[in-house]
Amino acid sequence: MGSNISARFGRAAAVVKKFVDEGRICGAVLLVGYRGEEYGPVAYGWAQIEPESEKRPMREDTIFDMASCTKVIATTTAALILLDRGEIRLDDPVSLFVPEWKGEGKDKVRLRHLLTHTSGLPAWKDLYSKGQGPTEVIAEICSMPLEYSPGEHVVYSCLGFILLGEIIQRVRGQRLDEFLAEEVFEPLNMPDTMYCPPASLRPRIAATEVKPNRSGALVGEVHDENARAMQGVSGNAGLFSTARDVGRFCRMYLQGGTLEGVRILSPAVIKAATCSYTTGLEEERGLGWLIRGDGRFSSAGDLMSPASFGHTGFTGTSIWIDPVRELYVVLLTNRVHPTRNNDNHIRLRPLVANAVVGALDE
Repeated sequence: MGSNISARFGRAAAVVKKFVDEGRICGAVLLVGYRGEEYGPVAYGWAQIEPESEKRPMREDTIFDMASCTKVIATTTAALILLDRGEIRLDDPVSLFVPEWKGEGKDKVRLRHLLTHTSGLPAWKDLYSKGQGPTEVIAEICSMPLEYSPGEHVVYSCLGFILLGEIIQRVRGQRLDEFLAEEVFEPLNMPDTMYCPPASLRPRIAATEVKPNRSGALVGEVHDENARAMQGVSGNAGLFSTARDVGRFCRMYLQGGTLEGVRILSPAVIKAATCSYTTGLEEERGLGWLIRGDGRFSSAGDLMSPASFGHTGFTGTSIWIDPVRELYVVLLTNRVHPTRNNDNHIRLRPLVANAVVGALDE
């Protein structure tokens, strides 16, 4: 593990470096895994540039706010563990676990709908500006009318994953962060993966947005406002991690749910999570994961196999895993620093993915 990235994937690394050198991305860390070997991580640019007095270079072990990658690394993994253990099933109604989930059509919403973003819930709503906490946030989601009948459309919904995180906590009788630390991150030896990182790690954490009403940039505090209303522990966002830790998570998936003798998930549940349940709808969705599928525009680029699955995060994070090629690409950027008005990551991700696959000797 840990081969020099330039030997095989130098062109992919050069794409990242070019975006950083041109100021299109503040900083980035790239890690590639291929057929049991790992290349990188390699770091470019800056973990923080504002305020100038706190300017810090990006490091290979920089910790990132993973944003919506939380949905697959954390929440989906927790749900799959419960599936494996016979504690839930995909066709369980949401109301079985959340009795306050009431309203027209809501009796038809199943856990599979939350996992595949087909529940009928809106994509997003401001749940934070009233100063609400977790109890009020869940109550407000439960009170929302559905926007469409469950299963009819794919509408990527942070609200659905906040609700799913709450369901997991109720089934376990344990906070989501505690469950994941015990069952996933500690067994996989992912020491830098956590919710609500302590202040002692702040020098290693990539900055996110500089907010007008705050002093300085967000560092170590979740960027997503609704996750902040959930006190930093939420099903939609809130996880922090490094490229190296995320690489370990990807290897676990490629090895049928095990890593270094530790089993996290069964091969059966991984297979179930990474096939499409939404063929013919707006996009191909597995359980939590986005499936590359038929070649429509994808952050996985143009060359990864249709069986590839991945996820992205608003802060500039992304993961793609190609099981056919035994390949994964972890590209972590802090594209929202110092401002979220930067969409260069949308072009960067597929260019890097193409350069990675183009370097393979298949």
